[in-house]
Amino acid sequence: MRRARPRRVMLVTQSTQMGGMEMHVQYLAAELIARHATVSVVVPRDRAFDELARRCSGLNATVMRLDTDSRNGRRAQLFNWLRYAGWGLAQRPDVVHIHTGGATGGLTVAATSKWLFRATVVRTEHDVPEEAPGIQLKVSSRLTDACCDAVVAVSRRNAALRRVRLRTPKNFVAVLNGVPVPSCPTDPDRRSAVRRMLGILPDEVLVGSVVRLAEGKGLNDLLHSFALISSASPHRLLLVGDGPLRADLQSLAESLGIARRVIFAGQQTDPDPFFRAMDIFVLAVPEGSMSIALLEAMARQVPSVITFGGPEEAVIDGVTGRTATPRDPEALAAVLSELVDDPVERSRLGLAGLAHVQATLSARRVACDLLSVYGTARSGEIPIQLQVNALPRGSGTVLGCRRPDQDNMAASGELLTDCVSLGDCVAKAVGDRAEDGAVNVQVHS
Repeated sequence: MRRARPRRVMLVTQSTQMGGMEMHVQYLAAELIARHATVSVVVPRDRAFDELARRCSGLNATVMRLDTDSRNGRRAQLFNWLRYAGWGLAQRPDVVHIHTGGATGGLTVAATSKWLFRATVVRTEHDVPEEAPGIQLKVSSRLTDACCDAVVAVSRRNAALRRVRLRTPKNFVAVLNGVPVPSCPTDPDRRSAVRRMLGILPDEVLVGSVVRLAEGKGLNDLLHSFALISSASPHRLLLVGDGPLRADLQSLAESLGIARRVIFAGQQTDPDPFFRAMDIFVLAVPEGSMSIALLEAMARQVPSVITFGGPEEAVIDGVTGRTATPRDPEALAAVLSELVDDPVERSRLGLAGLAHVQATLSARRVACDLLSVYGTARSGEIPIQLQVNALPRGSGTVLGCRRPDQDNMAASGELLTDCVSLGDCVAKAVGDRAEDGAVNVQVHS
């Protein structure tokens, strides 16, 4: 099915600190530009986002530094709204794609983009709503949803939690996160250099995480689980990232007696070498899924542990990684202990995780799915396999598929009009199954 070609796409970030959402925007901009779209990116003015602005500019995207929310007060927001309105009228975007941390934010941008620019408006929520949202959040979310042609969740798990906690938008879709796959997933020389810099001995197993040091990341659970296994064998814990809980976490490490075995590496503009230094990647987050950092680790062949998983997630327990019960340090410690003591299993899971990302969770596939959403959101003809509301709760979902000529098509820009999305592949698979019972995609129920 040929879809309308979005020639001009504006990506708007409402961020407070660099993290996975910002990397997602950078990767999406690169993929859209590779398909000959004209891309502009709105980046907050805080110096923390200078690197994001530099990288997007380096991709030949037009960058505007602007705070589109009320972080600096309502008067500043009004002034910035006037700037955004003027810039948008000059850019004339076909699509405005807003990225928010959760189910809040983006109302002013969405309304302006829909009614003033007459653009297709899409909002991606990169986290889940709070467990018991108040009336203000519910009203704000409903108003913002009404201004969007489509609302995107980055995983089926996130979508399910959104459906339970807030009203479900009309065009609610799930586009699973993805990352670029490095041409060389492993780099022994770079790995050795970083481990030497960190003071990691050759026989020490390095457990690591790239994560914002903030509430909702399960970091207390992670430190407690690490303390349970720290005396069993030589290993270290590496935390790459920064945030408001850093001092508290350092104090907790002291009180648990593991301070000398925990490395706080701080925020890194290029976390790639730190991923490569790890023997095990771990996330103890109690909610939310499809972390960019998790996918980055898997794309570098690092065996990964997370506190939930399943057939619709990056980690399928025992197949592409390991899972442990959320908010249960003892359960997490047991899983980590098994991997610390089993290098063969670590190698197996690392290879399987890499293959899973290559086949189903790439940044290229994300762009394909989003282009499909951009082209069909207004007409309401979004492929049914991407629609959250069209699938029964608990139904199976496709994790990915690939057309053999997809790489060459991406290089030539053909995917801009005939993008092969997960939805397209499932539709074809259903037809194939009807004809001869053979399905050339991976489906889990």
